[in-house]
Amino acid sequence: MKIVHVTETLVGGVLAAVLALSARQAALGHDISVMYPVKATVPSSDELRARFHPDVRRVELAYRGRLPALQTLHRAIRRLDDDVDVVHLHSTFAGIAGRLGRVAPRGSVVAYSPHGFAFLRESSSRISNVAALALERVLEPRCGGLVLVSESEDAVARDRLRGSRRHVLRNGIPVEGLPAASGGAAGRPVVVASGRLGEQKGPDRFADIARALAGRAEFVWIGDGSAEARERWIGDAPVRVTGWLPHDEVVSQLAASDVFLFPSRWEGMPISLMEAQVMGIPAVATDIVGNRDVIVDGETGYLCHGLDGMVAAVTRLVDDPEERRRLGRRARAMQPERLSDSALGPASIGIYQRMRQGAVGVNAAG
Repeated sequence: MKIVHVTETLVGGVLAAVLALSARQAALGHDISVMYPVKATVPSSDELRARFHPDVRRVELAYRGRLPALQTLHRAIRRLDDDVDVVHLHSTFAGIAGRLGRVAPRGSVVAYSPHGFAFLRESSSRISNVAALALERVLEPRCGGLVLVSESEDAVARDRLRGSRRHVLRNGIPVEGLPAASGGAAGRPVVVASGRLGEQKGPDRFADIARALAGRAEFVWIGDGSAEARERWIGDAPVRVTGWLPHDEVVSQLAASDVFLFPSRWEGMPISLMEAQVMGIPAVATDIVGNRDVIVDGETGYLCHGLDGMVAAVTRLVDDPEERRRLGRRARAMQPERLSDSALGPASIGIYQRMRQGAVGVNAAG
């Protein structure tokens, strides 16, 4: 197959998901391209070249702002060659660009993965979420089907969108290169989070927990945002922000940590949480779509409701090294098999083939 992956946001979890999926498809001999605007937050060309499978082509587009990017993606999809078999849209803006009108090549399959529905943003206004849901309902019939990255994301689509053309392709990660966590050095436990300093990942919650446990643990945010974002979300909290790091350095930072704290507000199926769990780092996370597909509650970490619940769970792990070791050992034993990307290639191709044949209501777990 000739497959083109399209995204407006080649960063964070979407980047990791596209990396894994495109690599597994290319390894099967398919013709794979990834199309994306070059935003300031996108990793450098050298880093992307090193991380993408050597047979995956990258198509870079100019970025002049989010709304212009929507138009840029729309036009780029319209210009694709007629021999493209699949156009796979990743994230909300790409999903809009590729489903407004018939823009993909005639005869191609259009798949859409939201990687976290916009209408689940709990801090957005009710009007905004209603509008986002209405837009998803309007656009849902205008593609071959939804490709959801977790079972809980599929449940949301079933209940809120009511469409039958849904397929589950669980996010997976390349587990072979991830080391076992060694924990922090002697001294205070190290609590980490990973991602962009923005509403979705809940850095304000991370900062509040750091304030509550000041002096009892070290808190590190692996990632970054603008100066304004640092001030807004972290402020005066005792949190060290690393800035953006190459992936190998992110892994090194994770390996030297004791607890992974993931207070996000909405997700698809988060890659950073998956990596931490595969490495054997006990996790504390919000009990939301995606997170509950990764953590085995009480066995590899804790799923929590509200800030007080997260404070209590982090406190327990900070104060109890044996509990950290128990959860970490369990995560390291079971999560590599659960969260591996090894099935992504054949499972994704099977989904595209069923879309081409017009099958409905079929779920295929990767």
